[in-house]
Order: sequence, then structure tokens, then C-alpha cells
Amino acid sequence: MSISDDKMKKISVVIARIFLGIVFIFSGYAKAVDPLGSNYKIQDYLSAMGLESFASVALVAGILLAAFEFLLGVCLLLGANLKHTSILTILLLAVMTPLTLWIALTDPVSDCGCFGDALVLTNWQTFWKNILFSCLAVLILLWHKYSPKLFTQRTEWIIAICAGGFSIMISIYCYINLPIIDFRPYKNGTNIIEAMKMPGRDEDIEYVADQLTKLSDGTLTQDACLEAVCQPQFHLPEKSVKEILTKYMADNDREAEDYAQRIFDLLSDKYKTVLIYEKDGKTEEFSLDNYPKDDKSWKYVDTKNEIEKKGYEPPIHDFTMEHPDDGDITEDVLANPGYTFLLISYRVEKASTNKRKEIKAIYDYCLQNDYKFYCLTATGLNTKEMLEYKVEMGGVEYPIVNTDEITLKTIVRSNPGLVLIKNGVVINKWSNKNMPTFTEPLENSPRGQIQQPNDRRVVLLSSLLFLGVLLGVFAIDKVVANFADKFKLGKEN
Repeated sequence: MSISDDKMKKISVVIARIFLGIVFIFSGYAKAVDPLGSNYKIQDYLSAMGLESFASVALVAGILLAAFEFLLGVCLLLGANLKHTSILTILLLAVMTPLTLWIALTDPVSDCGCFGDALVLTNWQTFWKNILFSCLAVLILLWHKYSPKLFTQRTEWIIAICAGGFSIMISIYCYINLPIIDFRPYKNGTNIIEAMKMPGRDEDIEYVADQLTKLSDGTLTQDACLEAVCQPQFHLPEKSVKEILTKYMADNDREAEDYAQRIFDLLSDKYKTVLIYEKDGKTEEFSLDNYPKDDKSWKYVDTKNEIEKKGYEPPIHDFTMEHPDDGDITEDVLANPGYTFLLISYRVEKASTNKRKEIKAIYDYCLQNDYKFYCLTATGLNTKEMLEYKVEMGGVEYPIVNTDEITLKTIVRSNPGLVLIKNGVVINKWSNKNMPTFTEPLENSPRGQIQQPNDRRVVLLSSLLFLGVLLGVFAIDKVVANFADKFKLGKEN
């Protein structure tokens, strides 16, 4: 039984709008819960384009962009005002697609931030994603009449206003506090030491070599060995490991440790060597396979190594604490079995100082209870900015160490923000606006236990809150409409 052309168009437009709607809701929500993350990403864009003077509007622009995407997503999903929604979607993509093409070609930023830190795509993946979405948006515009209309025009406007307003409220809440969902590698409960480890240590190689030995003596089948080697914590590509296992079994002089090392070498960056030669005033690049080795008319100029494939990178790979007197104290701080407070300020000259009394009280509390306290910043320790900060804070007695600025922005979305760790594990975080007051020792306090929110519960509650707001506005609109009808009817009578 064939499907009619109209029915096919109806199915296609419904699938397209539902898919696009879910993606835009996810994209807008991921940005809305992390407004400072969007702010930093937009500032990166502006810096790459030489427009640093507009950096002051980045935060507002990020919040509005998240609200716009969330609004479009809700309207697409519900089929509300589909013609205008699809036009706005096309206009948004008409701006974003050329921008992402430029990013893919020039690579000024590592990722576009389309989905915040919830989902990281390569720049080329982002560009092709926008091409696909543009095609779907055009399809929806052309066939929007085939999508069933579920709401009146007034209700459709209510849906749009509620969606945009809800996203803005979420962003404001997360800006004042901290992101209600933390997609970054320093979330509560993270063991920083474990997250910094690169697979391929001696014990890892020893374990894999043992599995290979079991494979060669028949204790393990190749599939069982593959499963044993490709443990989640090793992040090894199964296909490549399988090829190495096959070579291992075919090698008469196989050495288990040598092949174990080869397996972990799969995680390393892959480079290609480029040889530059000159002839008749023109330079040309060659590989190791085709360079003019025996041609004396070519003159060697230079050699460069270009990265061909990026290897595995641990979730946390750039966390260091450089003390002015003791040097790198990262390992000592993370290995401390007691509690350690980290005051995070990516730039002290940009930090809020309105909580200086509370910070001083927390430092005094640490001295009383034998807890460690450090301030982490990217600002130079002997700069004018640092001296001015110390004066403005009313004198600073706690140790200040240097850490990479991007790392500090990633750890906590506040300047300053407070992080509590123990044994290298993130226990809790606080924003500057919610700087806590401590009275009892952390060993006897709930604050000394890992405060790890349930992300699924947060998504469910925020979804229910949005539906509640939507239904509440619907109810109010209905009451107002009925009252207006009665008033009009009474006036006519």
C-alpha cells in the first residue's frame, strides 16, 4: 500500500520539527544552566575576531541566545506558530553556519560551544550539523501547513513567551548561584587525581601484558582478551587493539610487554613528518616516502612535525598549583588526606571583593581547625593588580598560587568561587554570592560530605517547573479571556 504525497509530507515535517525541537531545547538548556560558560565562549569568539571591545555584552548575549534557542526548540516541538518559528530558525542558522565554517577553516577556538560543555563537537562536525539543520528548517518552512495545528494563535504566543522567560530565569538563577547541572570535569564527587591519569603506566602495561600471555597460552580466547584489555578506564579503541592482538598471535617472537606498550601507544598523538625542500626559488613540502633523496637539484630547507591525529587526553590535564616559594605543590595538595579550601579567582583584578569579610572568616576557620587554604589565580603574584587586590581585600594572609586561567574558569563559574576538596576529591563548591559560614568542624558537618546533585532529578524538576509555569499561564489566560467575553457580552446587552 503506497503512502500518498500529502501523508509523506505530513510525516516528514512532523519528524523534522520534533527532532529539531529536541536538539534546540537541549542546546538552549545546556547554555542556560551555564551562563558564564556561554559568556567565556562568546568572549573567545570576539577575541578571535578582534572585537574585544564588545566583551562586556557577552554575558547578556549568551543568556539571550540560550533563551532564543530554547524558545525555538519548544515551539518546534509543539508545532507552535510553525511558519514564523521555522523562518527564525533559518535566520539563526544563516548566521551560525558561515560562522562555523570560518571556525572550521581557521580553528580560532577549540569547539563552538553549541551545546555548552554537555556535548563537545569538532568544528567540522558543528559546520555539517548546521548544514543538516538548515535543510530541516527549510523543509519545515516549505511544508509547515502539513503539520497539525494544535493551539490557537494566542496560546502559541504564550508558549513562546513562557519558553523564553523560563530560560532567562534559569540563567539568572545559575549565574547568581552555580550551574544546576555541572557538565565540566571538576564536578562534585570528581577524584582529580584519577581524572588526571593517562593510561599506560607501568601497572597498566603489566596488566595488559598478563592478558596477552594468557591469550598466547590458550587461557583466554581473542575475544575474551580483547574484552579484558579494553577496560573503560583505558579508553582504548577496540578495532585497533584487535588488529594488534592478531599481529601478536602471528608473531613467532612475540613479547607480551612490547605489544602491551604498542597497545597503549594507540592513545598517543600521531604526527607526520614534513620535509621542506627548495628548487629554483620555490619551496615544496614532501613526506618521508616521496622526498627527493637522491635529487641534488633540490636543497633541504627545514623539517616540521604536524599532528595528524589527536590522542587521548585525560578529562583533567592542566591543573597545576605553582607556589612562589615551594614551586609546584599540586601533588602535595591533592594528596592531603584532610580538608583543603581553594579560593578560585581566575583574575583577581576582575574579582568581586564584597565578600572579603566572609573569606577572611573562612580562612580563620581553617587555621582553627587545621585545614589548608589556598587562593588560585592566573594573575601574576608580584603584579600591580595583585598588590591592589590585597589592599582592597583588607590585607591577605593566606597563600596565593598561580594556576592556568582557563582551568580556573572551568573549575567554578564564579569569581571568586570557593571549592572544598579532600584526598583530591571535590566535596562541594560555592559561588561568591553564596559564600558560606562555617561554625562546626567539617568532620561533624554535612558540608564535609560530597554534595553531589542528581542530574536526572534536576532535569525532571526543571521540566515539571516549566510545564507548571506553562499550565499556570494557560489557566490565567483562560480566566482573563472568559472575563473579557463576559464583560463584552454584558456591555452589548
